[in-house]
Amino acid sequence: MKVLILEDEPVHAKYLTKMLINISGSTIDEIKHVSTIDEADEQLSHSSVDIFFLDLNIFGSDGFNILDSIPTTSINTIVVSANIDNAIRAFEYGVIDFIAKPVSEDRLRLALERHSLFTNTYKRGADNQNNSKSRLLQVDLEKLQMRLFHLMEVEKIYLNEDLSLEILAEELELHPRQLSEFLNGKKQTSFNSFLHSYRIKEAKDLLIKYPEKNVSDIGFEVGYKSLSSFYDAFKKELKITASEFRQKTLSL
Repeated sequence: MKVLILEDEPVHAKYLTKMLINISGSTIDEIKHVSTIDEADEQLSHSSVDIFFLDLNIFGSDGFNILDSIPTTSINTIVVSANIDNAIRAFEYGVIDFIAKPVSEDRLRLALERHSLFTNTYKRGADNQNNSKSRLLQVDLEKLQMRLFHLMEVEKIYLNEDLSLEILAEELELHPRQLSEFLNGKKQTSFNSFLHSYRIKEAKDLLIKYPEKNVSDIGFEVGYKSLSSFYDAFKKELKITASEFRQKTLSL
């Protein structure tokens, strides 16, 4: 069994690791600890993980952001958090369990038993794991695709700086987990990546169309609440800054 722990406090990660070893012993092949959401994204994208332990407060960042990007139907997630007010929201994302900090060995043992029960009851192997429990079985996918296209391409809902997975799902008359499954499974992307792709495409068009506009103004126009988020997203998407893109494009 391979375990990934996302926890920004090393002492908590070491404590959890020690308890996991005490409880599960030789059944655990590997335990990895990461302290940032980006590191967790990297591990989940390129490595198989049997259990993902998630803290919801990572250096002030919202751990729910990573639940927007991963399919909890195929990655067994157990939330470990001191903020028990988030428990209901976490279960709506499809997590297996929610453990309140400080974690006790008995409570962790119960969570692992739930994981084992979940695996034995609902998993039928990697080749057919999602068909029977897909949240999209009663959804008209063609109609959903057309409505999503209209919202993004025509209404440009992504320009709304407050747009979230929940808001977009409500517009589509879906549960947020249904939308997350659709984006992950059908479009091979996360909500955040999907949103960034539209905003950055719009920013590219505006940078060229209005060379007199400040780059910062364009960042706010396309839906970003902060310039740092815009700059980071733009560079991640194109590997160059917005200013460099404008200069390079206009010089051609």
